[in-house]
Amino acid sequence: MKNMKRRTKMIIMLGASALVLGGTLGFAQFRDQMIKQYFATMPKPVIAVTADMAHEDAWTQELKAVGTLKAVNGVDVTVGTAGLVKEILFQSGGQVAKGQVLVRLDTDVERADLASASAERSLAATQESRSRTLAQAGHVAQSALDKSQAELKVKDAKMAQLAALIARKTVTAPFAGVLGVRKIDVGQYLQPGQSVATLQDLSVLRLEIPVSQKDLAGLEPGLGVEVEVDAWPGRVFEGAISAIDPEVDVSSGMVTMEARIPNPDSALKPGMFAQVRIGKQDVKSVLVVPVTAVTYSLSGDSVFVIEPSLEADKPVLVAKRVPVKVSERRDDWAAVTGDLKPGDKVVTSGQLKLESGTLVSMIEGNPYKPATTPAQANAAKP
Repeated sequence: MKNMKRRTKMIIMLGASALVLGGTLGFAQFRDQMIKQYFATMPKPVIAVTADMAHEDAWTQELKAVGTLKAVNGVDVTVGTAGLVKEILFQSGGQVAKGQVLVRLDTDVERADLASASAERSLAATQESRSRTLAQAGHVAQSALDKSQAELKVKDAKMAQLAALIARKTVTAPFAGVLGVRKIDVGQYLQPGQSVATLQDLSVLRLEIPVSQKDLAGLEPGLGVEVEVDAWPGRVFEGAISAIDPEVDVSSGMVTMEARIPNPDSALKPGMFAQVRIGKQDVKSVLVVPVTAVTYSLSGDSVFVIEPSLEADKPVLVAKRVPVKVSERRDDWAAVTGDLKPGDKVVTSGQLKLESGTLVSMIEGNPYKPATTPAQANAAKP
């Protein structure tokens, strides 16, 4: 009898446990099913983005290089002979005209010598005149006349020599330009060739540009160049190639080109390094998108293309990630290659919230306007 009761109690306990366990499992399945149904019926978020259109454009090929600016006319003004500085007639940094007197050296000794030579020349001229008269009358030999004429020429040469020496002690500007810092003082004794100041003509600068021989194709005098320097960030100076060296440097394989850059406000200085863009004559067709449309990552660059689709039998717009490769950038546009075609709508803002398949609402961007820099304008020349 006791065994019977114990068995009955055990059966009841097992039945209750099975009922509780079944209910728990049933509730878990019901909960999971309801969660799936909720997410399946929950509307997908729609991300608002701006977009623009991929376009084909004709870009001139550009060559980038680093060049050095130099003055078309630039020298160290020096003295031609030794002497003591008597007058300094310029200010550091002053603008001077061609032929303007800059420095005068002391010429007291030379002028005294010139006065003595002038007196000797007068005596020689008198003797030459007397000898000519006597020779015409037959009273002196022809050799005496020749000697007096030679003496006169010697005196003339000595006077010319002294006059030239005095002239060399007056230093003048060889061309119009801007002087540098003064390097001498009044009373200082100068040696021949000693520098007085630098003189630079800044109206037009020449730019020396070394380029690789493999880039020579399409380069020729007259092509436009654009120049930027660190001193004036964001400012572009324009010029043109004036000459190309006919010889390749065998040690480096480089060729030197020269460009002329107008400099009316003297913003550019000789010695500056410049970033140079050269527009070649060759024109290539490229597919361009706004620079802001490109998403950069370690796995590669990409853009999001907006495509029409159906969601619950309703037309929607979906973002699709398309890998691309950026070949060149100009202003606000990037030339790309990849599985992209002209007319595709590309997302220009809002990419951080997107992945392939995300629903989007599109706001049109600015209409495409091709860049027309002076370097690119070479392609339009007849």
